[in-house]
Amino acid sequence: MGGILIGLSAALAFLIDGKITGISGIAGPFLRGVVLCEPWNHGQAWKGLFLVGLALGGLANLCLNQDFAFPEAFSYHPLRYVVAGICVGSGTRLGRGCTSGHGICGLPRFSLRSWIAVPTFMAVAGGTIAITRHALKADVEKPWKVAEAQLVNWKFPVGAVVVSAILAASLFRLPGKICTYVAPVVSGLIFGLGLGCSGMTSQAKVFDFLDVGGTWDPSLAFVMGCGLCVSFPAFFFYDKADRKALCGGNLERPPKFGN
Repeated sequence: MGGILIGLSAALAFLIDGKITGISGIAGPFLRGVVLCEPWNHGQAWKGLFLVGLALGGLANLCLNQDFAFPEAFSYHPLRYVVAGICVGSGTRLGRGCTSGHGICGLPRFSLRSWIAVPTFMAVAGGTIAITRHALKADVEKPWKVAEAQLVNWKFPVGAVVVSAILAASLFRLPGKICTYVAPVVSGLIFGLGLGCSGMTSQAKVFDFLDVGGTWDPSLAFVMGCGLCVSFPAFFFYDKADRKALCGGNLERPPKFGN
């Protein structure tokens, strides 16, 4: 269900506001604009409102879905987390996107950049896990098998889908001016709910997904697949040069080729 919510968030942001839901492309420029005290324009306001909604989705998971969405993190040395954060931040900027921008939004647009970027960062991440867990033995090595399905409380994911569907439907009935401010908050909220429901906020689940040589957890592949099933129609059929967002703005159409 988490993948459905992530795909729905991306589709809503594109159809209503014409925005690409790439989290690194939203958070990075927004924070840079705040630090540099750049003038507050519509694009900056949209990013800020989306991030507010994203935080609200995370807060909902923390309060109602904590055991699944936010299990205890690995007890690595703080320096390891710092280096990892620098690598992730630098990589998303150099690669012009992350799993949401390239994966959920770029793949259904048939962007060559995204079709190269997604398998590249997945392969490099998987290789890193193979080195740290199996070659260097720096982490706990797990035996090769497919991980057992993790039981979750179904009430929160079902409730999140129902609430998200109601909010999404309501956006299409709001006046344009009000929708301009409400839509990014709703899109961010749905995205945040989806991250928690899918387990993408769980460090152990992400690592096990990348550990194809150990106890492999394939569930996040289904998350990506479900997300694409929802976002694909919006990007494939609506991403046309003559189209406008439902709120009246231009569609963001990042280059599909080149850097």
